[in-house]
Amino acid sequence: MFSFLSLLAIAAVTTVAVWASRRSEAFHPIAIDESLRPLLQRARSETRVRAFVSVSMGFLIFVALWTMNQYVPESYGLPLMLAPGTAAVIGLVTFALFPPVTVESPTKRRQASLVPRRPWSYGPRWAYVLPTVAAAGVVLFAILAGLSSRPSQDGNYRAIGFELDGTFSESSPFPGWYYGIPLIAMTLCLLAATLLALSRISAAPRPALESFGEADRLLRVFSARIVMKLSSGALFSYFGGVLLFAGTTTSSAARIWNGTAFDAVQPAAALGVTEIVLGLAVLVLGGSLLTLALIDVVKVPKFSSTTDSAVQKASS
Repeated sequence: MFSFLSLLAIAAVTTVAVWASRRSEAFHPIAIDESLRPLLQRARSETRVRAFVSVSMGFLIFVALWTMNQYVPESYGLPLMLAPGTAAVIGLVTFALFPPVTVESPTKRRQASLVPRRPWSYGPRWAYVLPTVAAAGVVLFAILAGLSSRPSQDGNYRAIGFELDGTFSESSPFPGWYYGIPLIAMTLCLLAATLLALSRISAAPRPALESFGEADRLLRVFSARIVMKLSSGALFSYFGGVLLFAGTTTSSAARIWNGTAFDAVQPAAALGVTEIVLGLAVLVLGGSLLTLALIDVVKVPKFSSTTDSAVQKASS
């Protein structure tokens, strides 16, 4: 039931986001001279291939880790938890290793821009602040969960327990140190891979012709959108998953049988329910961002000729 509702919510959020993105400048047609169209179309095709290969590599890694999780039960679900983040890291590194996509100019001259290009120059500030804050939240939650955990029967810190009136209750799996330390390491790797990919986008040389400037900027905006959606989507997906199974395990451990009925240990029981609700919301956000990243791969910015633009203005 949870899976169906999550998929339904992801579809709804994605539909609204796609409708809203129709006004985004990253997908507006750019009027260019007809003689320059081949140069820009080549850059557009290279941008699409770069994004498609990167997303495909991430998807293959996700499938590989999901399959590994099925055949290695002694890992207690660790590969599945790490799958979204690891897939995003591989996809972003693949993106960064591609030769930078630039709009070629008929002349070899280069022009220097007085405006410095930074990794965060091609998107709204909140698009970069939000995942950074979320990453800090993941690390903080992993530390707090690790401190709250206790060793399970196999000796790994992946259980949580509570005591009420002399009766003790324990449940697992819980995101203690067994899951928390790899989670922190993966989050740091994801931030580094994101910064590397954004740096490659901003460091690509600009075209010499001034008429190419807007097309070049929008191609960079488009690439940065994919990088941030892929990175943020993976971050929110595994954070939502961790919150979800942490809340489920906490709620289970916080219900203690007194001989006639179950008593709830507070505030642990309320915290477990809160984690479940937040986990579902964050998981939907992550799934929606990953879906939007796939849509962006298809919706590469389009270029229209100046003749087409003139005809459109005359007809309107």
